[in-house]
Amino acid sequence: MKKTLALLLSAMMVLPAASIAAPKDKTGNNDLNLKQNKSEWTLVWSDEFNGTEIDRSKWTYDIGNWIVDENGNGITSGWGNNEKEYYTDSSENSFIDDGKLVIKAKKEQVTDQFGTYDYTSAKLKTKGLFSKKYGRYEIKAKLPTGKGLWPAIWMLPEEDKYGTWAASGEIDIMEAWGSSPHKVAGTIHYGEGWPNNKYTGKEFELPKNRGIDSWHTYALEWEPGELRWYVDGELYQTQNKWYSKGKDNAANFSYPALFDQEFYLVMNLAVGGWFDGDPDETTKFPSQMEVDYVRVYDLKKRDYREPVEPVAGPVVLPDNAKQPLEDGNLVYDQNFEEAITDVSMPGDELNLKYWNFVHLPDFGGVGSISVQNLDGTNFAKTEISNPGSALYSLQMIQNISLGNGGKYKVSFDAKSTAARNMMVKVGAGAEGDWVKYSNEESFQLSDELKTYDFTFDMLNETDIAARLEFNLGGNGTNPVWIGNVKVEDITGTPVDEDATKQPLPNGNHVFNGTFDQGGMDRMMYWNFSVGEASASASVSENTRELEVAIEDGGSHPEAVQLDQKGMNLVAGNDYKLSFKARSDEPRKIQVSLMNVDDTVNYSGMDTIELTSYMEEHTFDFTMPEDVSDSEARVVFNFGGEDGDVYLDDVVLLKTSNTPDYGDIDLYPLKNGDFSDGFSSWGSYVHYDAGGQVTVENGEAKVSIGHEGNETWSVLLEQPNLSLAKGVVYELSFAARSTKERKAEVTVENAQYHRYFEKVIPLSDEMQQFTYEFTMPDDDIASFKMLLGKNALSPVGAHDVFIDNVVLKVRDATAEEEPVSTPGIDNGTFGEGTAGWTAWWGDQWGGYAVGEMVAENGELKVAISQVGGASYSPQVFQKDLLFENGSSYTVTFDARADVPRKMNVNIGKELSYDPWFISYMPTKTVDLTTEMKRHSYIFVMTEETFNDGKIVFELGNILDGNAATNVYLDNVSIIKN
Repeated sequence: MKKTLALLLSAMMVLPAASIAAPKDKTGNNDLNLKQNKSEWTLVWSDEFNGTEIDRSKWTYDIGNWIVDENGNGITSGWGNNEKEYYTDSSENSFIDDGKLVIKAKKEQVTDQFGTYDYTSAKLKTKGLFSKKYGRYEIKAKLPTGKGLWPAIWMLPEEDKYGTWAASGEIDIMEAWGSSPHKVAGTIHYGEGWPNNKYTGKEFELPKNRGIDSWHTYALEWEPGELRWYVDGELYQTQNKWYSKGKDNAANFSYPALFDQEFYLVMNLAVGGWFDGDPDETTKFPSQMEVDYVRVYDLKKRDYREPVEPVAGPVVLPDNAKQPLEDGNLVYDQNFEEAITDVSMPGDELNLKYWNFVHLPDFGGVGSISVQNLDGTNFAKTEISNPGSALYSLQMIQNISLGNGGKYKVSFDAKSTAARNMMVKVGAGAEGDWVKYSNEESFQLSDELKTYDFTFDMLNETDIAARLEFNLGGNGTNPVWIGNVKVEDITGTPVDEDATKQPLPNGNHVFNGTFDQGGMDRMMYWNFSVGEASASASVSENTRELEVAIEDGGSHPEAVQLDQKGMNLVAGNDYKLSFKARSDEPRKIQVSLMNVDDTVNYSGMDTIELTSYMEEHTFDFTMPEDVSDSEARVVFNFGGEDGDVYLDDVVLLKTSNTPDYGDIDLYPLKNGDFSDGFSSWGSYVHYDAGGQVTVENGEAKVSIGHEGNETWSVLLEQPNLSLAKGVVYELSFAARSTKERKAEVTVENAQYHRYFEKVIPLSDEMQQFTYEFTMPDDDIASFKMLLGKNALSPVGAHDVFIDNVVLKVRDATAEEEPVSTPGIDNGTFGEGTAGWTAWWGDQWGGYAVGEMVAENGELKVAISQVGGASYSPQVFQKDLLFENGSSYTVTFDARADVPRKMNVNIGKELSYDPWFISYMPTKTVDLTTEMKRHSYIFVMTEETFNDGKIVFELGNILDGNAATNVYLDNVSIIKN
């Protein structure tokens, strides 16, 4: 498990000190506005710890050091926080002493099935025994000091009602740094499931003479839509901005979710971890955390406050911030006219105003950045020699200013030379401990220039030096062009709820079918209309189901109607609509799928009989073979009868899967027979292994001295395979080994998620392997053959051979035979000079003198004077088609009456500086008096272009520029 993954899987995450601020105007204990009114509360649950043993009816324990799944399999160590302790329920680590709970951390070794740990401690919790929604939580405690000690009092949801951590939330009542004994912190964790979790919070400075090792009372008051933190009765922060979004949701859950469900209490003393680092020689063991009491209260003199949904107002940035430009863009130098600052060594400072290119040596990324004009617009082009070990190995960064409470839209244009991923995010820098303001958005780039965008809410404190990051590492060596970058404040801009809706990750075409998302009315994306009837629609916080209260149903079913627009229905596919419904009295409703103007009914009108029981109803339909509709409506008609109707869990699924193969690469893996050498392939040999990869006799040969300690210590791979959701792929290859061994074959994405994996036996006989798998998502993946440590290791020195690797869509038509590139004309000069042009120079390149003729079936360039440049004179042919990602073989015969040199260029002619973009490196040919054949292979890495040009330069070339007759014949360019 990688360190970053272990960190982010935690159920109790690190609170970066730099991201939170001490309370303002802290003047002492006399300000009654900062004191809580304890008379409002009545005690409902407590533990005074007056017995002789811990009350096991109130407290249970977490045991161990690992987060495990439901089957006890380890997910990550250190509780996801790199903690070093092993939690026990032993009376040595937690006990009652003189009316106080003691949690003791000891330096002692303990071993379990996962490993050995140097410390023990305890984590107590009330899960399954006591949980509560809202109230006052008060704990009196005395905490230990010392580097690496991390005492905490916090809360987690009894049920993960809104999704995995932190979509269902976490409330930290108090956390303390053992190495900073005069401060504590309170924090909330929220947002989406890891890694798109967020947090906000603040620190509180304790009196210098009464640090955390003195008795203090820590309290949290929690009401709908508001949380308040106190130390010794002093209010030091209030939080009322948060959100929660499920992985299959179109919008956030309706406020005040996620903090509107029952949470249980947790108390623990961690040792080590990201929060305060590991203990050092000054840390004393044993160390203990003492708790005098835990008390939970309910309001008794008033009702809980009504939640007030935060309203986004105009964002006003401080005077010292980077203010938006006239067009509202927060990004400066959008056209890359200023120098891009190169940050290549630790300690190098970012340019705080303009663009930076960051490639620090610690992460192994190697590349360069330049500015290139594409159709009149400047783009930053990043060339990548080594993608490094992480997404952030290579970065384009600009600092921008963001205001608390703002909603922002990031947009940009980008492309590569082939399919690849790129991660973009907005967050804090080191001074903010890298807190994320946006999600880590992953974009699939192609060789086509496209516009990409995402939005995020800035719920953290205003940051005038936030970082917009384009993370270009860890995803292969294909270059990336980025331009037209904008960050705009879109606070208050409404969402187009009727726009076309792409299916959610779970396949549902209906947005907010559970009536628990969007504004506090919970009806986002739905439209309710009433004709000559009297009815209303609402969703209560408790039931979270739609209630249609009908006083007068009118004379026809359409008189009371609920609909959602933007259903994206695809021709020829089968669909299933399901929903739950009931009514106060038995009655009927109608359901259908219509076009936007009600002139076409795709599903037929289905009449549903409702009873007083909430029941699921379903019906199926098939779209016409020749009709797709991205604006279709799902319609519920409730009119024509009286009686209230209740609706929930509306789901529309596409139950057939006929992909549009016109948009799918039928053969995503290239050069599987290694006929073009190692083109499109990559390899890796870890430092703990020994080996090299070559192509020999048309096969990939992996010569392995020793396998190393991991399966991936030696690997052969082809990255950047563009795979399509729902498509069945066939993978086949031949392989052998000079010594018997195992090999692991995978198809996986950049985050190491595997869509296919298989362990295969290899022997000295070449074997054919064939498999099938179905892609669950659109993704950019890699084919990998892992040739490191295996079940038969150590194998010793041996060679592995791989050939004829094919990854194709099952039943795909055969790949076409190589054909001449469209546009090549008269390469044999049988039609004279037709299709060919000679150019004899200008005032900048110098003038040449001569003529071009066809003679004896050859092209003859009779040169009596060369110009001052290599390209004066030249002969060329244009209108050639070169496709991105394709490999081409260039072949021609050439000679000269007097030995001399000739340059061959293939590329794109421009009408502005630099005048020509090369598609292959310039080839310099030594011409002799003997007609010889010359051949070169290149891969088109630029965008597909149908006006390409081949140029034979016959001008002033160093050490070979004789003015003589040059002959060309049999010119061809073949697409491999």
